[in-house]
Amino acid sequence: MTSKIEQQVMASVGVVYTARRLVSASAFKLYATVASAVALWQLVWVHRVFENWSQVGVQGTAQFVWTAVAHAHLPVQLALLVAIFAGVSLARDLMRPAQLPRFAL
Repeated sequence: MTSKIEQQVMASVGVVYTARRLVSASAFKLYATVASAVALWQLVWVHRVFENWSQVGVQGTAQFVWTAVAHAHLPVQLALLVAIFAGVSLARDLMRPAQLPRFAL
């Protein structure tokens, strides 16, 4: 049977652990990626982009992407830039092997 003090201490440890995980750098990268993806979804008619892209074909993909981004409004370009930067950064974090904490002896 655990004492009330032990329960309070363990609850505090759980809160601190959860808070640290929610405000970590990787968590902020995830939040930025999701927020920018939602912003892009709201600002752009995504089904039209894929519809137009399918008409171009594989050979014209690079030209299509360049033209689409160059002629997009500034908020769309900014949301796309944040999505790419945060997504690549998050992917690098996920691919990096987890490093075990080093304890001083």
